[in-house]
Amino acid sequence: MIGSSVLKFNRQLLKSRIEGLAPPCRFLFALCIAERLFPLYQLYCARAIQDRLVTGTQVLERVRYLESTRIQLWQMTHEDKEGRAEPFLNDYQSLIPAGDLVPASEVDANPFSALAEFAILALHSACECRRTGDSECAVWAAESGGYAAVDYIAHSIEGMSYDSPEAESAILKKDYVQAELKRQRRDIKELATITKRGSPISYVSREFRVRALIEGLRLKGIVAWLLRS
Repeated sequence: MIGSSVLKFNRQLLKSRIEGLAPPCRFLFALCIAERLFPLYQLYCARAIQDRLVTGTQVLERVRYLESTRIQLWQMTHEDKEGRAEPFLNDYQSLIPAGDLVPASEVDANPFSALAEFAILALHSACECRRTGDSECAVWAAESGGYAAVDYIAHSIEGMSYDSPEAESAILKKDYVQAELKRQRRDIKELATITKRGSPISYVSREFRVRALIEGLRLKGIVAWLLRS
């Protein structure tokens, strides 16, 4: 039995809360998740270079492209900054492991492949959310990006099992799993206040970005430590 103080991923509740946010706030929510996951993509690239599957030049091109996309999206959180997400939406599949960065036969050898995919999917969801304002895009970022990443860390990197309710409860109780669920709830709560006040997200976007970046680096450190253990 999972204790009442342990958060669980509740898609229906999450969607209901996100639907109550203004479209720009939905976009900022998804973008924060993508920002937190970007350091995991960097781990994937570093291992790909270490294993000599790609050259440093190839990786640098991808990372620079992703950095440019992220910067442009954060600029879009300011009312006077316009931009288009379509270029990344057209290109994102080539950045996913088993795209054109690393041969498909080598993907499984990289322990960060799935985490890199979650990072790209979260960024894709943020782009779609910016383009459409659809709440489902923000939900997808949370579910198939943020939550999927920490669940994968527990199951595939720590080797934890789903075989019983007790095993599932143990995964949920992991500090980094609870941390991500708490971050999602926190962001939604703060963005709900912004929606209620009718304030532009430009007032808080820098604070949100810095916080997400710090949290992403913290998660990167946890993953790197687990693989060394």
